[in-house]
Amino acid sequence: MADYNSVVSLSRAEFEQSGPSEAELEDETKSTKSDDEDIARMERLLDLREGMLAGDRYYLERMYCRCGRLLTMYDFVFTGLVDGGHSKSLIVHTFVGNKLVVNEPRRIRCSACGEIARHSPWYRMPQSYGCRPAHLE
Repeated sequence: MADYNSVVSLSRAEFEQSGPSEAELEDETKSTKSDDEDIARMERLLDLREGMLAGDRYYLERMYCRCGRLLTMYDFVFTGLVDGGHSKSLIVHTFVGNKLVVNEPRRIRCSACGEIARHSPWYRMPQSYGCRPAHLE
């Protein structure tokens, strides 16, 4: 099981260069930003007090599951727990810790129907975590 203590942090400059632009993040045709309800669901899934993740921004490349559901960062967190073998502690530390982390994109599972997405979407939390989208490789 992965351990946050073994995660290597990037510099702020490296982290900023690894992600989509602010314009891409805010473009609703390219990304889905978690709303308050989605963030509250993530908090409940991770056994956090209400409001612990509020105030940060969570983006997932805009994509729909075959069942028609718009995927969100909740599905990403769900996948980390179910398929990634990540502990809640690792996910929480990655979200709110002081390290700047960039991983390879990975496929996610729809939390509604269980289907695994056809491709690996990019994801981004501008404050700490993301993956390198294909157009930036």
